[in-house]
Amino acid sequence: MIRVLGRLAIVLVVGFSASPGVRAQGDSGELWVTSQGTDRLFIVHGQGSSIETVPVPGIGPHITTFSPLGDYAYVSGMRNGDLSILRADDRQVVQTLHLGPTLTHQAKPSPDGSVLLVAQIASMTLIKVAADEAAESWQVVGSLSFASLGRAPICSIFRDDGERAYVSLRPSGIAIVDVPTMTHIGTFTTDGFVACGMIKSKRGRIVTVASSGGGGHIYRLDTTTDTLSDAGTLGAADWHSFNMSPNEKVGFGTSPGSDEMILADLTGPMASSIAALWLDPTPGIGNDQPDAMSVRGNTLFVSLRASGQLAIVEVNQQTARFLQLSPPAPFNPATCGPPPPEPPNGQGGCAIHGVTVRP
Repeated sequence: MIRVLGRLAIVLVVGFSASPGVRAQGDSGELWVTSQGTDRLFIVHGQGSSIETVPVPGIGPHITTFSPLGDYAYVSGMRNGDLSILRADDRQVVQTLHLGPTLTHQAKPSPDGSVLLVAQIASMTLIKVAADEAAESWQVVGSLSFASLGRAPICSIFRDDGERAYVSLRPSGIAIVDVPTMTHIGTFTTDGFVACGMIKSKRGRIVTVASSGGGGHIYRLDTTTDTLSDAGTLGAADWHSFNMSPNEKVGFGTSPGSDEMILADLTGPMASSIAALWLDPTPGIGNDQPDAMSVRGNTLFVSLRASGQLAIVEVNQQTARFLQLSPPAPFNPATCGPPPPEPPNGQGGCAIHGVTVRP
């Protein structure tokens, strides 16, 4: 049974000083956080027992993804258009692929890790990269342009066999892509922008999708039949990211404009809102702006892009605490880069953005 939660109790935590280090043994894991505005990665051990800082000059890091076993980190560069590939254990860059002038958004590995699909917003192109981890070699082997649609690829998710991918588009829609041939098969219509709000069930067949329309419009994508079914709207004040609890019964959505996290009941054919939980350590609405999320067990990690804080939410205990990782700065909500007019390779942007649990 899903319990209706009240407002979160807020516990303020002084930020740790960030220092170089190595992966902690016996820790409960690593969380990689991108700071697009300051060209840094923060690696948070456990739930904040220690924090490393990894400089990535000139990149404007937006999202980090990992190879299936967590050996390699793929860091997308919104500032310089590069994809930086890091050996995750020693944090060293082993290869850099220059994929566009700016705005490389996400690199998504296939289930077996042999292929990456990289969303390149500036050129409206989905780029296919062959990955050979044993040789530490990554090579561009294909691409698919969406320029004729007037839409840019944003994020991808694979079918379990890796032969098909589903790619969210800006300003709306999801493209169906045959990966071996990099062919556009068709497009699902969505109510607003999906961004990276596509979470695959552990069983693999169903992908739960959330778009921005209606303050969180939930869909279910059946990857065996390529059908998208409507599961209703949640009515949040604003909408950005989506994730799910490990048991797949509760959905999490961020509402940046209202400094809230939305909890949704996903157990029935139609989703419904459970509660709106404040993630608002900075006085004034919209001064924190919950953005990206990652889940580890009962813990939900949420980036607060406007204040530079990381929210660590214990969902069952209804508590949250905050780590100050980077100072706030003006940013463009559409790209997390500097506010318009955005100069080429200009400085500034979101204090923190992507949050990813390392496998």
